[in-house]
This record gives sequence, structure tokens and C-alpha cells, in this order.
Amino acid sequence: MNSNTNCSINNIYKLEGRVPIAKAIPFGLQHILAMFVSNLAPITIIAGAAQPALSQAQTAVLLQNAMFVAGIATMIQLYPIWRIGSKLPVVMGVSFTFVTVLSTIAANYGYPAVVGAVLIGGIFEGTLGLLAKYWRRIITPVVAASVVTAIGFSLFTVGARSFGGGYADDFGSAQNLILGTITLLTCLLWNIFAKGYLKQLSVLAGLIVGYVIAIFLGKVDLSLIMSGGIISFPHLLPFM
Repeated sequence: MNSNTNCSINNIYKLEGRVPIAKAIPFGLQHILAMFVSNLAPITIIAGAAQPALSQAQTAVLLQNAMFVAGIATMIQLYPIWRIGSKLPVVMGVSFTFVTVLSTIAANYGYPAVVGAVLIGGIFEGTLGLLAKYWRRIITPVVAASVVTAIGFSLFTVGARSFGGGYADDFGSAQNLILGTITLLTCLLWNIFAKGYLKQLSVLAGLIVGYVIAIFLGKVDLSLIMSGGIISFPHLLPFM
């Protein structure tokens, strides 16, 4: 394969398209940064509902585990193992689909019960996936689209809460609303004035500008995440 003729930014939406590494990195970084909130928010919600309550340090361990496992799942999508994986650049993460039921389990039976429920549910769902060819004919596109749409609608409240400052004590404060507005305007203005493929990096531009401003406002605290060191191994079955 001739890299000079087949490696182009125009291939970005082609299934087997090759994109120059210098231009691929910003798009990959944008995808990773955009999925951070959606990957970590379910863990935060479930941990917050757990009784007895988890400490901030324990929640930080769960967040680290979530990112680590998301990386493993993404690699399996790219490089399938047996019949598991799509051989596509699908960035995997934590799903909001089971937040409600897992929060209920956490509140009534504690976080160890959540771990058990995830293990059993994961085995059941994985088995269904392997047997998809036998039942997917009865799951019409209308059914699948309705489920995805319903999940999307349920995330409106997550976006609204994040815009106001998340679950912080100063939710809805003027400082939080200004920060959210600046981030949103950066995305919009970038998309309007940028040219070519750069227009598609509006989310990355908004994230960078918003993060820098958040640092100056004193809203970035990495002490919990870094409490275990810059590099630490994930915990197998934490808090069991």
C-alpha cells in the first residue's frame, strides 16, 4: 500500500481509510476527552448512592479502574479476540443504561452487591451478544433506535447539570454558568470560523479553553486522582 497516495485527511470517514498521524492525533484526543465525562459520571453517581457511602479515595480508585477497562475494551474492538470485537475504531466506555438499577442496588445492598450484579449481568449480556444472530431479526431497527433515543434523552439532565457545575456545592453559581457559556461559545465560534477539517475539532477547542479557564478559577483538583501516584495498578474487585 502506497502511503503517499492512500494516506489523507479525506479518508477520515472511510472504513479502511488512512489518516496522517499528525492529523489523526487531534481527532483521537477529542474523542477521548469528550468521553471522559460520560465514562466517569455513571461511576460517580453509583458510588454516591452506595450505602455505606464510599470515601473520595475509594471513588477515585473506581474512576481509575473505569478508564483502564475502557482502554482494554477499546483495544478489543480494534483487535478482536475470537468473536468478541468489531475490528472498528470504536472507543468503549461506561454505559448510562444501567445507572438507575445499579444505584438502587448500591443504596439497598452496598457496593459489593453492585460488583456481583455487574459480573452476572455482564456474563448474561455477553452471552446474548454471542447469540445475536439467532435473535437480532426480532429486534427491528425501530426498536434499537427507540432505545438509543431514550438513552440520549435521559442524558439531557447530565449535560444540564454539568453546565451548572455538576454535583458541586456551588451548582448553578454565576462562575459555573460563565465557565459553561464560554466553553459552549468556543465550540460554536470554532465551528463557524474554522476551515476544512479543523471545523470538526470544535469540541476539542472548547474543552481546552474551558479547562484552562477552570484552572485559573481554581476548579481543577487532581489531588484525589493522583493520590495513588502518577502510575498505579488497577484494583481487582475493589471493596469486595
